[in-house]
Amino acid sequence: MLTNKFSLTVFSCLLGLSLCCSVSADESQLQKIRDNEEFRVAVNNDLQALSIQDENSGEYKGLEPTIANLIAKEIGEDVEVSFIAITPANRESVLESGYADCMIGTYTISEDRKLKYDISSPYFVTNVSLLVNSQSGINSVEDLVGKKIGIVRNSNSAKELVKYMITKGLIEENLFDESSFKPQDWNDQISFELYESHEAIVDALDKNKIQAFCNDKIILNTFAGEKRKIIKDEFAPQEYGIVTKQDSDLSPFIDGLIRKWHDDGTLESLISENIGN
Repeated sequence: MLTNKFSLTVFSCLLGLSLCCSVSADESQLQKIRDNEEFRVAVNNDLQALSIQDENSGEYKGLEPTIANLIAKEIGEDVEVSFIAITPANRESVLESGYADCMIGTYTISEDRKLKYDISSPYFVTNVSLLVNSQSGINSVEDLVGKKIGIVRNSNSAKELVKYMITKGLIEENLFDESSFKPQDWNDQISFELYESHEAIVDALDKNKIQAFCNDKIILNTFAGEKRKIIKDEFAPQEYGIVTKQDSDLSPFIDGLIRKWHDDGTLESLISENIGN
């Protein structure tokens, strides 16, 4: 059973943000965690297999909570995990506030993000794809021309989709500038609508306010079924890393564990147990 002292909702998390939660660069984050016997981890609470919270017990299950609990035991035998529920829209602010010690929340490693945070070696890799209504007639990216695509705010899915459509000859390359790209302003061949949560996008898809939901395939799997399907196109491999504040002594500690677990097969076993092959 996964261990957690308590679960905090996004609402209570945002109310609780304060300067007293932060740790100065001179302090040891690891030692603070050991002293408090509490490892505060920001995770999603709505993604099957990856990280989901049981509505009745409040318990977190999935690959990412399992990794969090293993890290906690490596920090100290008496250390327990306090999970903090996040969304893609607010996850960075929760970490930056000092309210969480780290984030294990489907956060894709990129060079831009490495400028802001320490990010571990990858613990999971997936591809970007799209979720559509089963009866929509959309089967590939070629069918997306003229359609509105839903994305989660602060994700990189829109940029990756445009880049992929350029490689397919559906969008002219000279129209795209990656450094200045803003999905809300894009209107060549496709357009984007930004949402705060996965559930909000799925609701919009069901009501035909948008015609597709672009995100990582492992995330889309949660919402696929009889009514909705994932199209055949997969692109832009996304490596998920564990995020910590820059220059924290927690950063190399976590990265060392992820590397060790990759080499000794622990990660492969955890992925098989929680997600499958």
